[in-house]
Amino acid sequence: MENILFLLFAVSFLFLMTVHIYQTNAFFAQLKSAHQELWTKMGEPKWQIHFGDDSFKNAMKYIRTKEFTSLNDTVLDKCYTVMRRVELTAMGIAVIIFIMTIIDILGEV
Repeated sequence: MENILFLLFAVSFLFLMTVHIYQTNAFFAQLKSAHQELWTKMGEPKWQIHFGDDSFKNAMKYIRTKEFTSLNDTVLDKCYTVMRRVELTAMGIAVIIFIMTIIDILGEV
């Protein structure tokens, strides 16, 4: 039973990370279509793992500091709300997975 719960939490975590990536891309797409100058000024950010390009890191900092609220764009607001909820839920699931792992390890000792 514990293994099934662990698997469900792990799959849920991966699903939430996929939703977060989708919402981040939707945020950037909205910036590109509705706020072209800002998107270009930010370095045309897109979701990527690239250590030499700071555009994604700077764009995420822009999102996290909620600087976009001055644009009064409801799509950006909605994307941010979903991203934030997904992050908090994923963190909670990660803590549960961590606790389950510790309990399992201590139970075998």
